[in-house]
Amino acid sequence: MLRCFTLVILCSILFSSAVCARDIEQQEILFKENPQKLYTKLIRATEFPLKFSNRAEFEQVAGELSYQPNELHRDLELLARLNLEAKLNSPTKYQDAELLITQLDAIASTTLEKALMVMLKARIKGRKNQEYNQVLVEYNDALNMVNTDVSLESTLFKLTLHDQLSMLHSLLLQPTPALSHLNRYRQIAYQLHNNYLISDAETQFGRYYNLNGDQAKSLQHYSEAFRLANNLDYPGIKAHTQLNLARTYRDLEQWDDALKYAHNAAEILQAIGQDVYLAETMTVIAMIYAGQDQWNKTIDYYLNVQQVNERMGNEIAIGLTYHNLGEAYFKLNNSQAALNVMQRANDIFRARKIEHYLVYNELLFAQICTSEGMWPEAIEHASKAIELAKKKHLTKVQTEALGYLSTAYRKTNNLNAALETVDVIVELINKSQEKKQQTNDFPELTEQKLKFELGLLSSKLEQQTAKNKYNQFIILGLIIVFSITLILMVFFYRKFQHRNILYHNAQRLNTIDPITQAQGYRAFIQRINTLKHQEPKALALVNINELNNIDIRLGHTESVVLMQHFNSQFSKHLDTEVFIIRPGLIGCYFDKQYDAAIILNAVIKSLKQLQTTQFTIPNFARKSTEQCASIGHISLPLLDNPDVNISAELQFEALQYALAAAMEITEQPAYISLRPLNFAPAAIFMRPLYLNLTQALNRGIIRAESNRNTQEINWPKH
Repeated sequence: MLRCFTLVILCSILFSSAVCARDIEQQEILFKENPQKLYTKLIRATEFPLKFSNRAEFEQVAGELSYQPNELHRDLELLARLNLEAKLNSPTKYQDAELLITQLDAIASTTLEKALMVMLKARIKGRKNQEYNQVLVEYNDALNMVNTDVSLESTLFKLTLHDQLSMLHSLLLQPTPALSHLNRYRQIAYQLHNNYLISDAETQFGRYYNLNGDQAKSLQHYSEAFRLANNLDYPGIKAHTQLNLARTYRDLEQWDDALKYAHNAAEILQAIGQDVYLAETMTVIAMIYAGQDQWNKTIDYYLNVQQVNERMGNEIAIGLTYHNLGEAYFKLNNSQAALNVMQRANDIFRARKIEHYLVYNELLFAQICTSEGMWPEAIEHASKAIELAKKKHLTKVQTEALGYLSTAYRKTNNLNAALETVDVIVELINKSQEKKQQTNDFPELTEQKLKFELGLLSSKLEQQTAKNKYNQFIILGLIIVFSITLILMVFFYRKFQHRNILYHNAQRLNTIDPITQAQGYRAFIQRINTLKHQEPKALALVNINELNNIDIRLGHTESVVLMQHFNSQFSKHLDTEVFIIRPGLIGCYFDKQYDAAIILNAVIKSLKQLQTTQFTIPNFARKSTEQCASIGHISLPLLDNPDVNISAELQFEALQYALAAAMEITEQPAYISLRPLNFAPAAIFMRPLYLNLTQALNRGIIRAESNRNTQEINWPKH
């Protein structure tokens, strides 16, 4: 009993740990997917702001909120990180972040908590003052503090750090360390087996290769991210992967695909209220139109982007949009408007000390001034662009700016300066030819990082080997399943074929007369059903008295032979099918309107031939059967109205009615043919049919024709 209790307790602990782990990962996903929603949830749950300045006060607050201290600490950490997100809409987010960092710093005790404080303090420096180089140093310090910790919380923290470090290095135009941190980010995502994070990592790789001009690899990673995102129930990541696909197709100048993915992304982002990424998406759409020289549409989208940025108060994004508008106005030869917005962009970038954007703004400034012949301004802005490009190791920017500077010097007759500028251009071109790939990589790429890259490659190789084995197992399983499926399909096909044969045999048996084995009543009804109602036809029902009990008088064997001879002769005379309703009662139909007299003559001829036929038992030959034949006959259609459909059963019953009257005539052989007049109503062919037909005959609606006196006909009574 004690062992069972211990086992239950252990299972409960393991289950709760698994649930906790899922919750932590889910929070990280929601942080990326919808930070505004997570922010609202945490604000309500933690009742922020809270008052505490030491561990004891913190634990007291946690108890009042029905929180475990470690859970409250984790939620407050998330809240601090959220307040430092650019895409979060909160007017007091930086003040709230500073308050939370101060409070959490006062109670930080574990290495992970202290590392988190280092990261948060560094990040607020980057957000408020753009001190990116110092942020890089402090981020790496935080990473080193938890480098050996393998807990889930530390793993997710390292994932966040590598994500941030990669973006910072890309922002500072340092592609090599950016790629290194991206590799670490993706490794952790695969380690966690989390498809959302893997998709996000593939997206980051696609963005990296796109920025570095390798569109083929970019498209490969974006496609993989899009494949994974499509299987997830998160609209945000679906929008982001489509946005990035739009960027790549834009760079590949596949405009239709680029617009399709961009508009899809914009629709989702607008629906979920992510204005930051909506502004990015509209910027991409503007660039797509710019790539097609549709500058008016480009300006329309940039103005919409500017409205979104101003609504969010995103000053850096406002500066970038001013820069983009400057280029569009310049392409439309509206240089004054271009210079106005370019100056606004310059003011923002200089005030925020954002040199990696300022350098391109100064370059465009120099280009516009050169085109307008504003030589002093061209010299000023080209010189500033050259200075920034040297600092950022941007050789192409430096070369282009030197070209504008050389032109300005020549136009102002400063030939010595122009020649010196040309010499610098030649020197830069020669250097770029000797070493095409720029070496503005980071000096901090240490032996430890190289070892990590080697370990990552080894890990990938092992994963690929395991994946190949798994694929082989899956293929073998699929072959077995396919084989079993094929065997079952063959088995069921044969079974179906057998059942189909049985069904058709049953259908055939259902339509034949059981005594004569010829087509019977059901076959006759089916044949009538197949006739087109408006085409002239004829139906007849023939009764031969001497054949009514032929099966009893001659026996089954002889009677079947005799009936087969009669059917064959009758069919030849009139070129029709014969249906045995019962012994001595024969149904037949004709593809044209045969008169009853012709049918009667054919019956008499067939009976005479039957008398001359030699049978094993010559009983039938001594009977004068040709004098005992009665025929009921109708011509089709019964009514001229195409909208009236008389069933095959009622048509057969009308034949029975006519035959019943013919059989009552004393002088044989006799026939009766019924023909409704043109104005006859459809009601006469409704049940009870015998009564309706008798009344119709009395009223003169139906005309009866016979080879005997019609006045002496004794009509059936109903």
